[in-house]
Amino acid sequence: MKRLTLFALATAGLLALSPVHAATFDDVQYWVGSGPNQAALVIDWNDGKSPESLLWGYRWDGSATGLDMLESVVNADPRLFAHVGTFSWGTAMLGIGYDLNNSGGFAVSPSLTFDGAGLALDSNPNDARVATDSADHYLEGWNNGFWGYYTRASSSGAWASSFVGARDRVLADGAWDAYNFEADFASSIPSDPTPAMVPEPTTVSLFTLSALTFVWLRRRHA
Repeated sequence: MKRLTLFALATAGLLALSPVHAATFDDVQYWVGSGPNQAALVIDWNDGKSPESLLWGYRWDGSATGLDMLESVVNADPRLFAHVGTFSWGTAMLGIGYDLNNSGGFAVSPSLTFDGAGLALDSNPNDARVATDSADHYLEGWNNGFWGYYTRASSSGAWASSFVGARDRVLADGAWDAYNFEADFASSIPSDPTPAMVPEPTTVSLFTLSALTFVWLRRRHA
């Protein structure tokens, strides 16, 4: 319900994608959270579906981890989904999906149950899992590939494979994190991302907002 409410209030309509590649925080369009600190999240599917690499921004106060950022972004963006596994040695990113054509009803096969926050907490990876809509992004890896986790201290820094998992990664102001799918375990750094943009309200959303405002004004002056 929280995820649906966030979508209705903050992200109604179609999520457009900027054709301009992002390299700095100034280019981030989709911000999640609030606070004086900021970090960036890049997800690169490397699947040939354009845009392959997307960018979100994350703000927070106090302390936060890489996993906090990922979960917050997935929770806020109704088109983003993540399959996360918890094991004795830690947490692993198993699969990441995105409703690239914004058709709604994102699903995968073999099926997974994504909760209201867009997360599937399931420790059974399946390399054969795909999006039921072939136009969407979804890649899962365990035996034939994996989601590499990369970090850098700033937008101008070099990407490096993280020595710790996202749950143990303590974010610093200005940090960048990336998940990069590496098929057949072939390592590569994330590509330059395209910024996801907060959508403009649709005509239906604007009509509904106008109607609610009219009702509120009538009651206020009654």
